[in-house]
Amino acid sequence: MKKSGKSRGPLADFCFRRIVNIQLDWLADLGIRGLLLDIDNAITRWEEKTVGHAELVWLNTVRNAGVRCRYLSNGLSRKRASVERQTGIPQVGGLVVKPFTAAFRRSLRDLELPANQVLMIGDIVVTDIWPANMVGIWTCLVNPLSARDFPGTKIWRLMENNWHWRRTLLPQNDFRRSAGR
Repeated sequence: MKKSGKSRGPLADFCFRRIVNIQLDWLADLGIRGLLLDIDNAITRWEEKTVGHAELVWLNTVRNAGVRCRYLSNGLSRKRASVERQTGIPQVGGLVVKPFTAAFRRSLRDLELPANQVLMIGDIVVTDIWPANMVGIWTCLVNPLSARDFPGTKIWRLMENNWHWRRTLLPQNDFRRSAGR
């Protein structure tokens, strides 16, 4: 699949139902060599500290294929550490605070990859998608794994829904209706 129509604003470049619906060959076709991964409601349910079996299998498959991965999350430090231990995927080093673009620039340095070879996968437009787009990182919005959220996240969700930001820049890049892609 050829990359075209890179978003620079709040709309995602791609949308999938869940992270496990993203296929390795699709990432390779896009030239993606690195992933930035949100944790809460993208890798794990917000209210849980353990990574689900399907997500663990997907993460192992991606890593075993040589894709560089880092967690970029504002979640609680003990949960981030728990997920890092379960998966072996490190967090972005240093102080990172989303939605500031400095966190995404730091992530690129950690991955040692240019923005056009990296995909940010997250469930929140304001903290995951929009700032990654501003840095030139490809973005993929996934549906939240749980209806439960951090209280502050509910404000972002309200904005996303009221302003119709939970969609892609190009309609053909929204794969949520299909079984995968």
